[in-house]
Amino acid sequence: MENVRPNVLIVDDDVQALETMSLYLAGISEVFTATGGRQAIEVVQQQHMDVILLDVDMPGMNGFKTLEQFRKLKECINVPVVLVTGKRDKDTVMNSVVLGVDGYLAKPVDKETLRQKVMEVFEEKSSRENRKTILAIDDDMSYLKIIDSYLHDDYNVIIINSAKLALNYLIKNTPDLILLDYQMPLYNGANVMNMIQRNLEGSQIPVIILSGVLDREALQECYACKPAACLVKPVSKEVLVETIESSLNG
Repeated sequence: MENVRPNVLIVDDDVQALETMSLYLAGISEVFTATGGRQAIEVVQQQHMDVILLDVDMPGMNGFKTLEQFRKLKECINVPVVLVTGKRDKDTVMNSVVLGVDGYLAKPVDKETLRQKVMEVFEEKSSRENRKTILAIDDDMSYLKIIDSYLHDDYNVIIINSAKLALNYLIKNTPDLILLDYQMPLYNGANVMNMIQRNLEGSQIPVIILSGVLDREALQECYACKPAACLVKPVSKEVLVETIESSLNG
């Protein structure tokens, strides 16, 4: 990773903190700054980011709300986010875990710790880009986190909790395999498969349907779209990985 300088966005309403972290990272990265969530959203829509450092306690749109908005943008669906905050309480840490952030740093952050975390997250992101990409689509974010925990060591996992956002992602991106929830609001799994096959260059992407219920009617509807497999939730890690490998190699 020598000579590779990641683009890093620092989001913090504290101007002094912005200046300090910018100075710390100036030698190893291209630094961009934003003093709030709305400005940060504008920045990521205009400039590719490799890592985002996000303050939690900001007026108006706090870090958690900003992160939720990031994950709704196609430009920012999979950009690593490290929370930087003066808060050390249990709720803040738990929210960080639930939202699936890539790191957590408590203020004040020293120079070496900050630089080490940024490069660690960036290098992990770069290594993932050489792996097979799995797109997991499910309106249940907690279940997506389970899927991610099963697969993130071996695959580049993209998790999206909306069929519409997933279709937007597929316009510009081609994953190696899609995990698709059958029972979603507005569009069920069969509807989404039909749209992918009809309107996108994704008709050859293997799709594995996941569903809490696979009755006869659902199975008929799913298999009409020719998925690679159908699995009943909850699915074990072993069965999921075996099915993915079989679908990718089949």
